[in-house]
Amino acid sequence: MTHTLFGFAIYGALNKIKMDNKTKLAFLAASVGSSVIPDIDLQWASSSAKYLMSHRGITHSFFMVPVWAALFYVLSYIIFRVKDRRIFTTAFAGVLLHIISDWTNAWGTGLLEPFTSRRYSIGVIPNEGHIFWAIAIVVALLLLLFRRKEYRLRIFRTFWFLSAIYASFQIAFSAYIYFELKAEGYKQVSFRADRYPGGLTYFALNDNVVVEGGYELGGEREVTQNYPIDHVDLEELKENRSARDIILFAPFVVTQDLGDHIRLFDPRFSGRIAMLDIQIPKVN
Repeated sequence: MTHTLFGFAIYGALNKIKMDNKTKLAFLAASVGSSVIPDIDLQWASSSAKYLMSHRGITHSFFMVPVWAALFYVLSYIIFRVKDRRIFTTAFAGVLLHIISDWTNAWGTGLLEPFTSRRYSIGVIPNEGHIFWAIAIVVALLLLLFRRKEYRLRIFRTFWFLSAIYASFQIAFSAYIYFELKAEGYKQVSFRADRYPGGLTYFALNDNVVVEGGYELGGEREVTQNYPIDHVDLEELKENRSARDIILFAPFVVTQDLGDHIRLFDPRFSGRIAMLDIQIPKVN
């Protein structure tokens, strides 16, 4: 739904004064369609652990951006008989924004498919997009208060201005915490953003222990949980499809030897998403 919101916001921010109705429809279709088209992979994504690698894969790759944009350029001519180079650039922006916004949340995306199956995420924006919807409500109220046509373009562009401020703040705040943790000697750091600005849950690896902690703007950084990592043969675990998908998906994984089983999980979602917390019988 947030990607659809972005699509309408892209359309609203376009200067459409000299466009006829048919051209406007073509740009609306390109704006909204391009903003959601990468998620077409949900049509074939499995509900099991395979979902981790079947969703946000090749359709979300940087290499697909011009392909999707060209598709909407061609469709605008076939359906609306509109031939305008700006449709390509509009669709290009819509697809690119979808991919980048997915990259910024903890779930991540396959930016470099098909050359690598690795999932990339920086986790500085929450998955749900509550702040963007709050900004959209403000914009909707402004549109009701200022109904003259000459105000609409400025108001829609205000959405992008405020969104950029929010995203920049989250990135800067996360970078501050990241370098602080790295300076303390942690080898690897990952984030899962909270719903409100300035709230982050961090996961930092050092000495075979993943530390989970919380940080709020103006508050103290505190450790909430530790996840000791037991040494296991990851290459052997990769023979199990679910384990292999978690290893490819997660920035780092925690492995625990439970005797007859090996527990493998992504600490960012431990206990929250079943497919990211599995137990595999040991091979005798």
